[in-house]
Amino acid sequence: MAKKKQKIKVMIASTVYGFENELSAIVAQLSTLKYDVINSHHGTVKVNPNLSNLDNCLKAVEECDFFVGIIRPYYGTGNIDDLNITFEEIKTAIKLGKPYWFLVHRDVVFSRLLLGKIECKDGKGYIIKKNRFFDERSIDIYNHVIKDGEPVALRNGNWAQEFYRLDEAMTYIQAQFGDKEFIESLIKDSEDE
Repeated sequence: MAKKKQKIKVMIASTVYGFENELSAIVAQLSTLKYDVINSHHGTVKVNPNLSNLDNCLKAVEECDFFVGIIRPYYGTGNIDDLNITFEEIKTAIKLGKPYWFLVHRDVVFSRLLLGKIECKDGKGYIIKKNRFFDERSIDIYNHVIKDGEPVALRNGNWAQEFYRLDEAMTYIQAQFGDKEFIESLIKDSEDE
């Protein structure tokens, strides 16, 4: 009897609040493309009650075949001391050599550029007060993903697709994951390394 082929598992890592509908649409699109989607907001992360939320999420990264990270202007509520769950998921996916893709909200890219141009006359820098619109730490995630600091000519795997509207994100999702043979070949290549 032929062994039933298992669905390819994709993990979607993102902060959730204020993005629930968009996240649901992305999960639905990947499910329509016949991927097995792992996402904490949708309750598809296997939860070991003996582990922390961070450890359960990192186990999910290990379990997935490929990874999609979404960088938003919000840092999220999943912070354990200095560790942010979404950022740790992203770092783990890269470290494990999982095929990965990133979407980055336009406000993160814009803020990074703007804050890089701000100088204060007193030379003491600036402070962004805590707010619900933007968290400066989201720029740290973006810089990690685009490998900021490395010479541009030497960077590989640093693509982060900017989006503002959901349809822009969905175009990227369809373009990247609509060709399942392409995804399967990337997964095989990563497993052979």
